[in-house]
Amino acid sequence: MKSQGSSSDKNCKVSFRKKLLIIDSNLEVKDVERLKFLCIGLVPNKKLEKSSSASDVFEHLLAEDLLSEGDSFFLAELLYIIGQKKLLQYLNYTKEEVEQLLPIKGKISLFRNLLYELSQSIDSENLKEMIFLLNDSLPKTEMTSLSFLALLEKQDKIDEDNLTCLEDLCKVVVPKLLRNIEKYKREKAAQLVTPPVDKEAELLCQGEEELVSQTDIKTFLEALPQEESWQNKHARSNVGTYVQDESGPQRPLCHCQQPQLYLPEGQTRNP
Repeated sequence: MKSQGSSSDKNCKVSFRKKLLIIDSNLEVKDVERLKFLCIGLVPNKKLEKSSSASDVFEHLLAEDLLSEGDSFFLAELLYIIGQKKLLQYLNYTKEEVEQLLPIKGKISLFRNLLYELSQSIDSENLKEMIFLLNDSLPKTEMTSLSFLALLEKQDKIDEDNLTCLEDLCKVVVPKLLRNIEKYKREKAAQLVTPPVDKEAELLCQGEEELVSQTDIKTFLEALPQEESWQNKHARSNVGTYVQDESGPQRPLCHCQQPQLYLPEGQTRNP
């Protein structure tokens, strides 16, 4: 039995790795650069620098426990961000499912997302102008917008709390990108004001609370004995030996509540 279980586990791992290879074969060089950039801070830089393919990045994610057969969401998040949504099927996710889970399970920081968004809006001409403005402090190497931003971060010119250098560049070269930076600042400030919560635990609690629905509560309340109205109480004390109660069958009145009969003079009541 043990050997069968072990063989099944190996087959599952091989099958999972086959899916990773399929994803790798559908990614281009620019996609690999994007993956590496988004993984900065989560995977050691030295490992990322040596990665030349998506499969290399996947291997590092597996080693860092950021990716497994049982939990492949981080890779799904990466593919979603870089616009490779069609590949989510190999991880058994849909675009809608990833969008729903991002606020709960997402690992990419606001800062990393900001830099990635900016890189997608900095064209080759913008990049040349930015490099020109910082020429004295940059190495004489060919760069992409992603590698340029990564270099600024590596040189401590920018970080999540200091975007002055980037703002100055955008003011001169691409003023419209200042809106992205302002949006990032607002979202970051909101994060600081709102205390962190365990989003997965919160979602679980909400699910447990919903085990008793509003319909169930209404049905339960309707089944409870209803309080007798004052009209019924008044009627019971004045009319008939029996009274029909809204909440049950007829009940005899007690002796003190029996109605009194008044007969004409000279007439007696039959025994």
